[in-house]
Amino acid sequence: MATTWSRRGVLAERGWGLAVSLLLIPAILGTNLIYDGLNHGPNRVFLRTPLDEALPVVPIFAIPYVSLIPYIGVSLVAFLFFRIRVYRSAAITMIVVWFISYAFYFFLQSYIARPPVTGTDPFSGMIRSVYASDQPFNDFPSLHTSLSTIIAIHWWRADRRAGIAAVIWTALIVMSTVLIKQHYLADVAGGLVLAGVTSWAVIRATRA
Repeated sequence: MATTWSRRGVLAERGWGLAVSLLLIPAILGTNLIYDGLNHGPNRVFLRTPLDEALPVVPIFAIPYVSLIPYIGVSLVAFLFFRIRVYRSAAITMIVVWFISYAFYFFLQSYIARPPVTGTDPFSGMIRSVYASDQPFNDFPSLHTSLSTIIAIHWWRADRRAGIAAVIWTALIVMSTVLIKQHYLADVAGGLVLAGVTSWAVIRATRA
């Protein structure tokens, strides 16, 4: 099984397939860097609803929230070395979703009113660190939601057993976005739709 998987990875690639796969690495890193340049006001939309206000802050959900980057990194490395076609599909989908999201942040900037977090426990401290490192803009659609969902979809393609674990962890990340008050429910809905539609389109195109 391990040998079969390794034959589907980057070490078995040649020519244009190898070149594209390697070029996607700086493309992902460079696309991610654009985020900070857009993370400012003024906002044009404010999507809070009464249900958003009713949701509590649950500090322990800071753990899945801050896990997004390592979750993406480990997943992409695994895809790269063991399932190269899944890697290319995931990477392309993420880049497309980033740029669609950036268009929203540029033309239809959103804002979230974050509450004071005064707890003295380590998880409350993690939330305050998140708030300090990220401005309350770039909210709709939620990139935490869309990017983690893309990873779950592609794990499901690669291996159903790993896919189940990925779906569970992605669900925790998605929940964390509203339970540490980094996003509103509308942001989550937008991220889910964007991830689902774009994944379907890219998977279909790359299969063709």
